[in-house]
Amino acid sequence: MSYLDVPRLHFSGAFIAKPSTVNNTATNYDPATPSSPGGLVLAWNPNGNHDWQFLNCAVKSAVTADGTIWNSANAEPIIGAAVSSTDDPVTAKLVDLDTEQQMVSQIWGLHIKVAISDTDYFVGNFRVISFNDIWARVPNGKQDWMFSAYYQSVLDDVTWSDQITSPFLKELQSASPNQLSIKFVVDAYQDLYYQKKFNQGRIVGTIGPAAANEPPNFVLGRQLRPVGFNPNNSFFGTPLYFGYARVDPSRGKVLVDLGNSVPTQADLSSGKPVQSPTGPPVDLGKLSVAIIPAAGNPTILGDYDYSLAAYLSTAGVQEYSVTPDQLAALANTPLGVIQTPVSGNPVTVLQESPTGAYINATQPVFRMNPGETVTAELIALLFGEPAADQFIVLSYNNNGLQPATPPPNYAVGVPTSALSFPQEVITGPDGRATFPLTASNPGNPRQVIDGQVYGIGYSWSQDNLRDFPTDPNTFLSVLVFDTYQQAPIWENIQPFMMQYATLYPFMDSIFMLSDPTVYQQNMAAFKTVLTYPVTDPRYMPVTRDMSRDKRELLLKWLEAAPRDHQHNQSDP
Repeated sequence: MSYLDVPRLHFSGAFIAKPSTVNNTATNYDPATPSSPGGLVLAWNPNGNHDWQFLNCAVKSAVTADGTIWNSANAEPIIGAAVSSTDDPVTAKLVDLDTEQQMVSQIWGLHIKVAISDTDYFVGNFRVISFNDIWARVPNGKQDWMFSAYYQSVLDDVTWSDQITSPFLKELQSASPNQLSIKFVVDAYQDLYYQKKFNQGRIVGTIGPAAANEPPNFVLGRQLRPVGFNPNNSFFGTPLYFGYARVDPSRGKVLVDLGNSVPTQADLSSGKPVQSPTGPPVDLGKLSVAIIPAAGNPTILGDYDYSLAAYLSTAGVQEYSVTPDQLAALANTPLGVIQTPVSGNPVTVLQESPTGAYINATQPVFRMNPGETVTAELIALLFGEPAADQFIVLSYNNNGLQPATPPPNYAVGVPTSALSFPQEVITGPDGRATFPLTASNPGNPRQVIDGQVYGIGYSWSQDNLRDFPTDPNTFLSVLVFDTYQQAPIWENIQPFMMQYATLYPFMDSIFMLSDPTVYQQNMAAFKTVLTYPVTDPRYMPVTRDMSRDKRELLLKWLEAAPRDHQHNQSDP
């Protein structure tokens, strides 16, 4: 089960994100870079605190197990329920993996509440995951407002109020009491200071049941790929972006999610290129969901409603009834989307691979320290079913990273000896293959940037078709920190704490990170935030980019600080 199953609810509204961007520029890590104009590159929002929140989100529709659709036209109490981030114990945090890998931003410490009233609600912990399928949703757009991406994860440790009266919530609780599946699409981010809703964007999402045997971050189903897609120009040049689908034989339904697929028009009413959160989609004519055989005519299952009203009320998720014969055909025939332009002939714009192949990783982002080993997992599918006994080839693939360009040129992915993994794995009966990632000391190849960032690609023969290239976002991103073994004295701590002070100016309003006496005077507070679980929103540093060795060194110095107080007071 996943967010595409029933019972499920759909919501829409806005979100707030306040990342700092000083750390987006590799040269800013160099202590020799002056902070005066012409030196430090501040970009926009330099004082961002990395907060991430829902804003004015509400449930717009819901679907029950018997197929009943609830919306504003009928009277289920769930309609209009608030969807919010609890900010408990503090606001969730949005951070990148690395300055040279900014395309896997993660939300940490997010607690989500869906509440009809003070006594009719549920709350769950959003499991940390990165966004996926980022693309330029606005043709000819600029800045961050042109981009769109999605987050798919699960809500763990779900708790329910003891006075639930909503029939829908009772059904959802019965179907999936401890864990729920969630996906939401974010776009229309206002990143210019003159915009009235600076730091805000649009969000639509779906919450449904979750099953323990399903991946948390992608649909155990089918991937619909842009026909003629160019992976070397992955942000642009396609009428529709990647979509996802699932066949539900028990209900006789095909569920299709194009929430992050349809391009949006730019709103130029203000005279400035600002995308409106209520802007209409690009007019693509008629879109139809179809079964597309290799030869012969497609079988149309129904039209896809990509209107703004449908998007805001269903998050782009729509379902289609299929006959037993169509279900049988779908067992080995691709699913797709056909576009019929206002003028012109129908053309297939999205389609499943002809082989039905789809592979993805259940955790795409890792932070590792030397000597650590973690387990990565892949799931291979053919027409939505597990693909057993498949050879999956693993290789270094840094194409999805963003290496700094000269000057300076901090090369990514080297040395390869610092991250080891097998060259191939074989899937089991459930289509799953696990393999170890083992980290060793990179040896400080980027000098002023701690550690090294790597990309790991995975491919298999069933999915190596020229006309249906794979999603460029499907690879592993791994940050391996450097070894840092030094004596616990301020001279060895000052360089990396000064770097934090430069990269995250918002911290100046809380602590002067460059002053050793600040740590001594607030010793208990620093020990606490440095030892929170990494998933806690109070964890420091917020950006999760301090290595194990540096954190342990800082803690050792804090322990010794009372005895070293006189020495540190005299430090420059």
